[in-house]
Amino acid sequence: MFHDMLIFRIRMIMKMRNVFLVCILFSCSNQNEQELSLPSLFSDGMVLQRDTNAYLWGKGVPGKSVSIYSSWGKEGNSVADLQGNWEILIPTTKTPGPHSLLITDRSDSIKISDILFGEVWVAAGQSNMEMDFNYCCNSTDNAEIELANANHPMIRMFNVNKHLSFEPTRHIEGSWKKAVGDNINTFSSVAYFFAKRLKKELDSPIGIIHSSWGGSRLEAWTSEKVLGMVGQYESELNKLGQIKEESRIVNDWYSKFQAITMPSGGFDLFLGDYLRTVAPEVDYLSYFFDKWKELDNVGSEFILADGGKMDWDSRGFPTPFDKENNFSKFKGVVLFRNDFDLENINDGIKIQIEPEKEMPWGLWEYDIYVNGVRIGSSLINIEKDRYAFTKTNKVFDIDPSILIKGENRLILRSIGYASFGDIQIRYPSGDEIRFGKTWRSKVIAEEFFQIGDYKYPYTSLYFFKDQEIDFSQTPKKTVANHHTMGMLFNGMLYPLIPYSIAGMIWYQGETNIESGGPEFDRYASLFPLMIKDLRERWNTEIPFYFAQIAPYFNYNGMSPYFRDLQRKFLRLNNTGMVVTLDIGENHDIHPSNKHDVGYRFARLALNDYYGKTIVSSGPLFKSAIWKNGKVRVEFDSKGSGLVIRKLNRSEFELAGDDMKFKKAKVINHINFLEVSSSDIDEPRYLRYAFSDTSSAILFNMEGLPASTFFTPINKFLSSDVN
Repeated sequence: MFHDMLIFRIRMIMKMRNVFLVCILFSCSNQNEQELSLPSLFSDGMVLQRDTNAYLWGKGVPGKSVSIYSSWGKEGNSVADLQGNWEILIPTTKTPGPHSLLITDRSDSIKISDILFGEVWVAAGQSNMEMDFNYCCNSTDNAEIELANANHPMIRMFNVNKHLSFEPTRHIEGSWKKAVGDNINTFSSVAYFFAKRLKKELDSPIGIIHSSWGGSRLEAWTSEKVLGMVGQYESELNKLGQIKEESRIVNDWYSKFQAITMPSGGFDLFLGDYLRTVAPEVDYLSYFFDKWKELDNVGSEFILADGGKMDWDSRGFPTPFDKENNFSKFKGVVLFRNDFDLENINDGIKIQIEPEKEMPWGLWEYDIYVNGVRIGSSLINIEKDRYAFTKTNKVFDIDPSILIKGENRLILRSIGYASFGDIQIRYPSGDEIRFGKTWRSKVIAEEFFQIGDYKYPYTSLYFFKDQEIDFSQTPKKTVANHHTMGMLFNGMLYPLIPYSIAGMIWYQGETNIESGGPEFDRYASLFPLMIKDLRERWNTEIPFYFAQIAPYFNYNGMSPYFRDLQRKFLRLNNTGMVVTLDIGENHDIHPSNKHDVGYRFARLALNDYYGKTIVSSGPLFKSAIWKNGKVRVEFDSKGSGLVIRKLNRSEFELAGDDMKFKKAKVINHINFLEVSSSDIDEPRYLRYAFSDTSSAILFNMEGLPASTFFTPINKFLSSDVN
């Protein structure tokens, strides 16, 4: 290794002579010109596709020559164009490395070290691909064991930072990390297990470029060019111009204020309390508690200050009957202030707060302060073991030591929806104490969905605060997000092209079920075109492997149609599908068995792309023929033979022309199945695993499950038909 580096340095010195030698020793650069730069994708620890031509690109001084020198003896040159863009193609070898690169324009130089040559894959999709070992709530089985045993320096992952863009961009942020120790906390679990299996079988470095976004639609990952080829998107594409302008206005507005990352208020508490009943073994409440505590600091500098000297807005106290103050639908953090006079403080007082009854959750949270002292909140309990809200009138007894003879100050802080029923102050005798002034308000923060840092299961928000915030001028919030057409393609896929890769694994579709019907026309048209578009942009027929969505109870009966649609995508060249019917969790859209998903992706790649002779798929429907009163069902990808598990139940159903399906009996013949039903005299249709919560019963002997399918039945009367 030392010898290679010595030769490398000698070559550099010979090439660049004395001027370049000075730049190496003293890191000189011309501060008057645009600096030489590369995307963060090209950085220490990166993995380049082995034994190919690797593209490198970056920015430099327009018209200036850029050169690349490698420790493996290859060189390349380019000239930056008028915009400063340059691109260089440099051959890689089969030798794993580590290697190094030097990029220079004779004024600036960049050194990249610890480069490996191996197999590079892009892992993309939505939350089931995004979920890493650091997600809450047991999102990955045996995460602690994997973390304790992670020692795979030849596996490296680049997490593409979330980025929305209306136009294709070269901007990309992230870093390469080795799969060692706590580093894998931020690794996509599915992609990690995929890489782990590839590394074992190929004995090669594995690089994963991970680019995913929970809850994203396929449309967001697709280029506008492709979307324009599908007629159903014409109206949405026409709205993009308006959305872009709205986004520009919103971004300008919110750039004035300081951003604070917070959980989404009461939603977290209610969700945590609900999840505790579903999975009591998971410490959800502690998770939420740590986030929720941060909210107690929002607005504290104003509450504890001399409220008499602070600028307060004249808008009054928000009630369901008061629509003039613009608070009726406001979400964020607001302080409401009023004063009251006391003649007698010896017995204390009582303050009663009535929540607005029309609110779906009552109030999300409020806190009440008297003379700067917090005396209570809408929360009955905020201990780690339990959260509870009151949705009825709540009475606070105020200790006399807090009170002042004469004018007292009351501040109520609302977090979430700023809407109340009524508030009253009384002596213990029942005599009412009237407020001395009209209610005034102070907007501390406005709630705004934080697109860039969403972490399940709580929705992150931006709270913006500024002394000069004028809520009345808040612009209409843009609808641009991780669903908007083309935004993720532009910001999170386009910047990767043409980085040399072996292929792509894809786990997405759950969000599109919500907007589709039994035919899912849009997805059916768009998915193949997206794959074709990506292949054309990479200029190679990259393998594209996708995961079928798992069973989940809340798909309104649409998921089997979607799974069957995904199965039909296998007609596309060089594709493969991971079936998850056996590892779903009916009450969790995010199955925790990420291990099997990743390993099944790896089986596809190893068999189909790398030429390893292994069974890579479960049984795939081939044909259904009615013969001698039974339906004979044939399959591809049978492996060593077909196996029916869970003999006490059936996921096979038959129907006649009326499409009224009945459970069917199944006889396993190893190489085919026979299906029949005494309730169906003349079967016309057959389906398998055709409900939201279906579970696999058909496997091959290698343990891989069969996919959902729906099919008409061919009728043959001849007894000699095979």
